[in-house]
Amino acid sequence: MQWLSVIAAAMMAIEVSQAARILILAPFSTPSHRIFFMSMAEALAAKNHSVTLVTKLNPMKPKPNIREISIPAPEINSHADNLFTSNKASYIFTFFMHWPKDCADALATKEMEQLKEEEFDLVILSIVMSECFYSVIHKLQVPFIHANPQGLMGIYNDMANNPQFLSLEPSILMDLEVPLTFSDRMINTLSDIAIRATYFYFLHILERECRERRLCSEDMPSPSEMMYNGSLMIVNSMSTMEMPVKPSVPTVVYAGGIHCRPARPLPKELEEWVAGAGEAGFIYFSLGSAVKTKDMPETYRNVLLQVLASLQQRVLWKWDQGTMEDLPPNVRLGKWLPQQDILGHPSLRLFITHGGLLSTQEATYHGVPLLGLPVYLDQHYNMGQVQQQGWGRVLQWEDISYDTLRNHILHLISNTKMREEVARRSVIMKDQAVPPGEWTVYWVEYVLRHNGANHLRCPAINMTWYELYNVDVWLVLVMVLVVVMALTLKVLLLLICCLYSLLCSTKKHKQH
Repeated sequence: MQWLSVIAAAMMAIEVSQAARILILAPFSTPSHRIFFMSMAEALAAKNHSVTLVTKLNPMKPKPNIREISIPAPEINSHADNLFTSNKASYIFTFFMHWPKDCADALATKEMEQLKEEEFDLVILSIVMSECFYSVIHKLQVPFIHANPQGLMGIYNDMANNPQFLSLEPSILMDLEVPLTFSDRMINTLSDIAIRATYFYFLHILERECRERRLCSEDMPSPSEMMYNGSLMIVNSMSTMEMPVKPSVPTVVYAGGIHCRPARPLPKELEEWVAGAGEAGFIYFSLGSAVKTKDMPETYRNVLLQVLASLQQRVLWKWDQGTMEDLPPNVRLGKWLPQQDILGHPSLRLFITHGGLLSTQEATYHGVPLLGLPVYLDQHYNMGQVQQQGWGRVLQWEDISYDTLRNHILHLISNTKMREEVARRSVIMKDQAVPPGEWTVYWVEYVLRHNGANHLRCPAINMTWYELYNVDVWLVLVMVLVVVMALTLKVLLLLICCLYSLLCSTKKHKQH
């Protein structure tokens, strides 16, 4: 009879994994983050799962098996005056300062109170500012998965139970190149320590805020404990394209490029405009969705207009205000543009970008060289990687002039070697045994089938850093080696002294 109960349990697990109720919590998603989470939701919905996606953005048009819920939550960048002029360190500190209250305010909304009363089989939680939402998971008492719209880095390695090697991978906040020198490794380590200390300090403040407002129940474990209990970490990265290549445990699920797709035909009017560029082709310029082009200092805008006007190519510029004074005749603006269809167009010669992760992935997928004008945080890191890999260039805003910008553009358009390199990388990106959407669905269903899949957890999470990296073992071995060498030296000195004494004694005996 026991084997019957085992089969029944297995059949029930399969049934749950085939039509599960999945809650995706991404309350602080930017529009680009939502693309990542929506791509995940669509892949799950296509397998007949019922998905509820929570963001702060207005819902998109209805899609089968997907329910979007919008909650009032501040913009991630709302506390920065101007991303073009904000200092990196002050931006990060300001972000942490507002994080506890912003998270608690989003959790306290009536929409979230209602969701807590619903039933779900699994929760997928964004790692962006969402730690107070562990209270939702605790209330539902279901397995949960972390989802990271960026790559695996820093404290997120710990959340994934994944070892991190600071000697190998540079922080996205540091402008370091691999391989890391001794000074680079020192800077990287100190940066990691500082970020972790700041993170856990404000995580403690977040927990206090959550408990004082009775948003976190008294019996709920600390967020600093729950953060290690996720079944998986779904990351927006590709293991075969990371630089440097990094080791990962089975709980890390690579879903990079999940949103990428072949280009579709452009709208008729836009296609006619592109065709009018002739053999010279056209350039696409976009600073993404998080960066507001209206905040661009006028000096930068003037230089951009002068350079773009001097080019043979036509320029398609994503500009969120729709109009612009002194617009050159070869430049066309658009508040919204079909980016992947543009990047896949055969007449495109160059993509000028802020260097957001989704944009660099789409450029890789479609084989387009990049000129990066990074504005903040990971954009500098992303474009540094592109430049080091040899399929694009970086130009900092403070270094922009008519000559530097024009020379960079002309060099990239005429550089066949860079175009060949990005074409090679495009082939690698598309060469996957399983598409990232299917791969993600498989692992989500795996967690459902195996009730959290705790057997995948790496024991490294329960070890201290010095145990994990054998620091105590190496210290003991070094101490033993030093003691052995000291004793050996002492014995040698003793033998030398004895020999010397014997020689002296023999000499004196011969004299007498």
